[in-house]
Amino acid sequence: MADILHRVGIKSSPDKVFQALSEEQGLAGWWTQDVNASPEVGAIDRFRFGEGGFNTMKVVELSPSKRVKWLCVDGAKEWIGTELTFDLREENGATVVLFAQRGWKEPVEFMHYCSTKWGTYLLSLRSLCETGVGTPYPKDVPIG
Repeated sequence: MADILHRVGIKSSPDKVFQALSEEQGLAGWWTQDVNASPEVGAIDRFRFGEGGFNTMKVVELSPSKRVKWLCVDGAKEWIGTELTFDLREENGATVVLFAQRGWKEPVEFMHYCSTKWGTYLLSLRSLCETGVGTPYPKDVPIG
């Protein structure tokens, strides 16, 4: 099994970052504008990325200001069954986000692509929380 791991510091409160990671409006502000999500454990959140691109996540855990955990239940075949976590902690007046997408069956080229995209989306999350403006799909950073 292989994992994608990232760390980003955000000059914002853990409460605000948690809202951006768990509520529909927040998710639409940094990941994709085409989202249907509910901040409830057991909810099925749907994220769309244009023609044919989508991910469907089951909300597994919501610990306010601490953790968001999803299980991918539909989407790209390589994603299905992976667990995505956003662990939050306050540090020096900012929030540290430790992101993981665990359980890739093998480190295929698509995993490399997704790791880079997650990096851009986490910077979008930081921008949303710090300035109020993120770069969600379709306004995201193209990586080719």
